[in-house]
Amino acid sequence: METKKLKLFFLFFSLVFIFRIQISFLNYINFINKPVRNLDVKVINQYKKKNYYVLKLKNKDVTFYTTSRDNLKNLLNENLNIKILTKNISFLGYLSSFYAISFDLKLKNASFLDKFIENQHKDKKISNLYKALFLGEGIDYKTRQELSTLGISHLFALSGFHLGVISFILFLIFSPVYKIFHKKFPYRNRFFDLGILIFIFEFLYLYLTSFPPSLIRAFVMEIILFLFAFNLQNIFSLRILFLTILASFIIFFMKIFSIGFFLSILGVFYIMLFFKYFKPTFKNGILMNFFVFLMMFVISHTVFSNMSLYQLLSPFATILFTFFYPLAMFLHLIGIGGIMDGIIKGYLHLGDNFYDYKLPLWFGILFLWLSLAAYYKKLSFYGINLLAFSIVLGGLFV
Repeated sequence: METKKLKLFFLFFSLVFIFRIQISFLNYINFINKPVRNLDVKVINQYKKKNYYVLKLKNKDVTFYTTSRDNLKNLLNENLNIKILTKNISFLGYLSSFYAISFDLKLKNASFLDKFIENQHKDKKISNLYKALFLGEGIDYKTRQELSTLGISHLFALSGFHLGVISFILFLIFSPVYKIFHKKFPYRNRFFDLGILIFIFEFLYLYLTSFPPSLIRAFVMEIILFLFAFNLQNIFSLRILFLTILASFIIFFMKIFSIGFFLSILGVFYIMLFFKYFKPTFKNGILMNFFVFLMMFVISHTVFSNMSLYQLLSPFATILFTFFYPLAMFLHLIGIGGIMDGIIKGYLHLGDNFYDYKLPLWFGILFLWLSLAAYYKKLSFYGINLLAFSIVLGGLFV
C-alpha cells in the first residue's frame, strides 16, 4: 500500500513539474521575444565593484543583476524604470537570476508607504530596516552583517513569525466584535469565521507589500495549518511542511532553491520537532525559542561565519520582538515610529565586532540527518540538543 502511494506521489509530482516547466518556458519565450524590455523594478541590493556599481533588481516576474558606471547615489529600495537587452538571457537564468546589459535608468517616485516610513526616521539605515520589517524590502550589506552577527536576521526578514504575530493581533481585534455577531448567528463556527476574516486582511497586507515570496510561503503554510486544525488533525505533522514545500514549488518553481527558503523551512521544522515532544503551553513556547536557537546556530554556522558573544542574546531578542513588532507598527501608524531609533542603532552597533566560526558542510548535513531521526526517536532528540549545546560552547572558546 505504501509503495502504491509513493508511486502515485511521484507521478503527481512529475506531472506538476512538467506543467510548471511548460508555463515557465512560455513566460520565458514571451519575455525574450523583444530584444529590449522596459521594466519597472525595485533595487534590492547595490554595491560598488572596482569602478562601477552592481545593482540587483527585482519585479514580480524576474530577479536580475546589471551594472552602471555612473556615479550613483544609494538606490537601495528605490523604484526604477530601466531598459534591458534580452539577447543573452538563458532559460535557467530567467528561472533564477541573470545578468543583463541595461540603459536609460530612470528613478521613479517612492510609494506612499515608503515615504510614510522614511519621513519618521532621520537615518536611512533605520528607515530601510523598518521597510524590511513591514514591507519586505532590502537591507544594506553592513546592516545585514550586523543582524547576522547578532543572530537576529530572521526577525527582519518577513516570514511566518511576523504573519503569526499579525494573526494574533487581528484575532484580538476581531474576537470581541465577532461575539456580538455570534449572538445573532449562534450556529456559525467561530474558529472558521475568524480564520477566514484574518486571511482576508492578511491577503490585503500581502498586496500592500507586493507579495514578497517569504510572506506568500508563510501565508500558504498558515492556510494549510488552519485546514489541518479545522479538521482536528495534528498541526505538528511533517505533512504540513511537505505540502508547504510542494505549494511553494508550484508557485515559485526554481526560486525555492535558495538559502533563505531552506533556512525558513528548517526553522518551522524545528518548531514542529519541539512540540512533538512538549505540549504547546506558554512556558514551553518560551523554551522553544531557546531550542530553535540551538538548532539553527549549528545550521547557520555551516553557511555563515560571523560569531559574537552577543549572538547568545538572540533567543531573548526573539521573545522581546514579539512585543516590539506590534508596538513598532502602532508607533508608525500614529506617526512617531522614530522614537526607538537610538536604541536600535545602539543594539546594531554591538554587531560591528565579530570573529569567524564556521562548521564544515559535512557536519551540517550530518546534523540534518540526526534532526530528521529525532522526529521519530526521542533519544536522537536529546542527542541533537547535547550536540548543539556543545557546538555553541565551542563557539565561545574559539
